[in-house]
Amino acid sequence: MAVLGAFVMLSLSSCEKEPADEKMELPPVESMLMDFSDFSEEPAAQKGSASTYNNFLYSYINLGFMNVAVTLVSALPVAAYGHALQQTPEYLGDNTWEWSYEFPLSGLNYLATLTGARLSNEEFSVEMVIAAALSPNAGVKWFDGVVRYDHTKADWTFYKDGTISVLEVGWNKDFETEAADLTYTFTEPEKVETGSYIMWEYIPEDVYDAAYTISMAGGTSNIEWNVSTIEGRVMAPAAFGDDLWHCWDSQANGLVDKVCD
Repeated sequence: MAVLGAFVMLSLSSCEKEPADEKMELPPVESMLMDFSDFSEEPAAQKGSASTYNNFLYSYINLGFMNVAVTLVSALPVAAYGHALQQTPEYLGDNTWEWSYEFPLSGLNYLATLTGARLSNEEFSVEMVIAAALSPNAGVKWFDGVVRYDHTKADWTFYKDGTISVLEVGWNKDFETEAADLTYTFTEPEKVETGSYIMWEYIPEDVYDAAYTISMAGGTSNIEWNVSTIEGRVMAPAAFGDDLWHCWDSQANGLVDKVCD
């Protein structure tokens, strides 16, 4: 009987050490990676045509600049996070899980350690440490964050040198309507663009169902477009000298400037 009791206690202890049903599921990469694909190609002007493409082109150039600025900060940690989604974590105890793995990027190998810990019934924390695979003990923190278990919200902070906050990322999603938003805010101290941000929104019911808001030291730009046709409009007072919308036609019609309806 005593042996049976010890076996039962051992079994219960083992279950407590590996509560697989309580494992947090990581949110998708879209929670930290903004989609710029609708503005990834410059419009091709037809030779001899009198058409202009200024409105889409302004949007394309400004979004391209923001994409590069964010990629410089986030390329490595976002790549590491993408690989984490394909891994199986190990339970460390105390409601904490760890994903540890190597991954390649641009010809180099890295070691990533992602740690997730339960904060409450609604949220868990995440921290990513990355090291060169040849120097596994020289890792630094690249980002941390707080995520809702239902994946309706995630807030991330990206770091330089492990301690200096350079980019804050906020993501929200309504899984019933598919409405979502993602915001990058530049936070590195004492930089000209500290406090600048870009916000992407998806609003399924609107004619222009996607939008960017770009706020920088030189002013604010609002860009709206339809994700199916790429037809859209931009308002940028500092660039156009007015508070009006400036429109462009659909991708099928060449993204040419047009009078707003």
